[in-house]
Amino acid sequence: MNAAGLPLIVLPGASGHAPDCAPFCAEPSDRDRVIALRYPGWRNSVDADLTGEALVDAFAAEIMDRIPQMPVVLLGVSIGGHFAYATALRLESLGRTVAGLCIIDSGSITAARSAQWKARLASHAADLLRRGRPGALVLHARHLAWRGLFRLAGDGLPVLAREHAAPLHRIGTIDPAFAEELSMRLRIRMTAAWMRNLDDRPRSLRAPAALLRTAATAANDSLWRKRCSELRIIDLPGNHETLFEAENAAALRAAFLAATAEWNDAGPVFH
Repeated sequence: MNAAGLPLIVLPGASGHAPDCAPFCAEPSDRDRVIALRYPGWRNSVDADLTGEALVDAFAAEIMDRIPQMPVVLLGVSIGGHFAYATALRLESLGRTVAGLCIIDSGSITAARSAQWKARLASHAADLLRRGRPGALVLHARHLAWRGLFRLAGDGLPVLAREHAAPLHRIGTIDPAFAEELSMRLRIRMTAAWMRNLDDRPRSLRAPAALLRTAATAANDSLWRKRCSELRIIDLPGNHETLFEAENAAALRAAFLAATAEWNDAGPVFH
């Protein structure tokens, strides 16, 4: 058996877009078992003064409401890996069985803010040119322009968004890239302190865990080993931006199925 027999709870990356879940399905029918959770929109985030702790509370409550009895598998992509880990801990503390945790290329918050980000984005732009995808390159440039603007606001971005919500909303309706970048920057800014403090009082997850990562995030292996006592690490080809591209999807699928092959043993099969 493998993890495809249990509900798979997916927490997306900072963009909020759920990934293509085909690599996590042994059979096409397994898509019915995938539940992609959503982050709140940026207006709800600033109105509620969003924190990482509040997000984890909301995720755990939603999982328990939607899947009252069964064990679950949690999967987090990029920043979603940190939320998936914290949510798994919360579920275990509430007496719920977590069959396993799968982390996809999740770096630390420090790494996410390092000087490497410019080189990584430039590499992604060059890759889009190589692939002959000018439309995607233009969209990438728009995202970078808005991202640079929001970075200038620094820690004052939540206050700015709260005080100018109406005009920012109007811009977002015209350019979805603006709304996506604003949501992403706010999500990172408003949960950064929580994420940095996540390991102040380390707690080891009891459930088995798998870290599927590219070479770019290998420096964070020790962080995940401290968090997960039963951790298996598998190298993936590609980089953070191309993990789900066609040339890498088969390797991602093989790694996921191999890492989670025995996780169904934690509970009944999902029918």
